[in-house]
Amino acid sequence: MNKSPYLLDGRLSDVMAMIQVLALSEKTRRTEEGMTGELQGPPKSAASWIAVGLQHREFFRVKPEGPKPAHISLIARNAQEATQDEGGEQKRPLLSSDATAKLMQLAVDLHARQLQRSEAWRTTVIPIVIAVLAAVASIFSAFINITQKPQPVGFAGICNEARPLAAESPR
Repeated sequence: MNKSPYLLDGRLSDVMAMIQVLALSEKTRRTEEGMTGELQGPPKSAASWIAVGLQHREFFRVKPEGPKPAHISLIARNAQEATQDEGGEQKRPLLSSDATAKLMQLAVDLHARQLQRSEAWRTTVIPIVIAVLAAVASIFSAFINITQKPQPVGFAGICNEARPLAAESPR
């Protein structure tokens, strides 16, 4: 079964931290070292921040290592039109706090859906297992009843021989 990355321990908090850093920081993109420095450590749910980004393409864009080190950016921020700063360098504006909050809420919603989906099997499998166990118990009970030697019933069966009833005594 393919486990959703949202169900990994600590993943939701890692994704939310990345969204905040990449949405509200002056820097549009970060390297692994930049993310580790900003968030004061590695992620809890993966070996690297880049790995978290690769597993959550719905939020992050990862540029693989080439002439420059690998870096990660927020898709929503990259979708905004770039502006020039005083030095003539192209910059993407920060995301608004509303947009950032919506992205974080989306991450929470996706996590909740994946959790619900992972537990959905219980509503189907548990009743089926109970029905199968009941059927097996019924078949086993019927088998036992068929294979047992029939026991005689009544007084004659207790004595293992038939005795004639005593004649009625005259009054």
